[in-house]
Amino acid sequence: MRTDDDARCPVCESPEKRLRYRITDFRVYDCSACSLVYLWPQLRPEEVREMFTHLYTEGEGSVPELRSYYGFTYDDDPANPLVQLYERWLDAIEPHRSSGRLLDIGCGTGLFLAVARRRGWEPYGVDDCAEAIAYARSEFGLEVWEGDFRDFDGSGKTFDAITMWDIIEHARSPVDLLSAARGVLAPGGVIGISTPNQRSILDLIAGSMYRITAGRLTRPLEKFYIEQHFLYFDPRTLTDACARAQLELIHIERQNTDLRRLTLGAPTRLMLQTLLGLARLVHLENRIFAVARAATPAEGGR
Repeated sequence: MRTDDDARCPVCESPEKRLRYRITDFRVYDCSACSLVYLWPQLRPEEVREMFTHLYTEGEGSVPELRSYYGFTYDDDPANPLVQLYERWLDAIEPHRSSGRLLDIGCGTGLFLAVARRRGWEPYGVDDCAEAIAYARSEFGLEVWEGDFRDFDGSGKTFDAITMWDIIEHARSPVDLLSAARGVLAPGGVIGISTPNQRSILDLIAGSMYRITAGRLTRPLEKFYIEQHFLYFDPRTLTDACARAQLELIHIERQNTDLRRLTLGAPTRLMLQTLLGLARLVHLENRIFAVARAATPAEGGR
């Protein structure tokens, strides 16, 4: 049985921590050494795989608002907000590396790779969700490896760009993940990262409600701190994790979730539109997008 004594920081491995929130099924900790926010206990790997199978095939999960979220990964249409987001991310990557081999870690159905291929990239992917991979191969005709990236060898290939969209928050060892990506990065290559922003207006408001009610009101927090996200970065802690993997961030920005992908009633949608509009004004958007490259020893060595 996993106890609180096992809850070491997944980035710096420090056992020193502070309890931030206690929610229904988990505790949310701040690392006292590096400030990473993380969930405990973590789901077992087989539980995570089963969860993603349900999310991709049925849209079923613990957060009803995400019911339609994964459905957009099957639709390669210019009007799809996910396709539009991928185009913007590629717009940010391409000033640093404009073409070549691209590996998408956690590629799912392969939609991002299909978008990248149209822009001249040579696409490759890796994912351990069999159902999503089958779609990537059959519908998009992509070369996709099935399995965990930790076991990936790439058949000796290196890549000019590596992307991990909404992946690092699921990592049990994020520095190892980043280091492995750097290990198959071609000289001058870049790594694209997206992840929820822990230092967001959602945490600020939901956390305030939790504290005002002496920990009794947890439901707003449970919309943000969800079971398959083990780690919650902010710009500073993401920069630190990259540096530990000998990577430097060359571009970082805060972004908001596109509410078009969520299953929301009209009052909830209006409330979230207002909150995210305010977040933009005070720089507390709920997501991070970043581009990294291999650091020189002077830049990223530790």
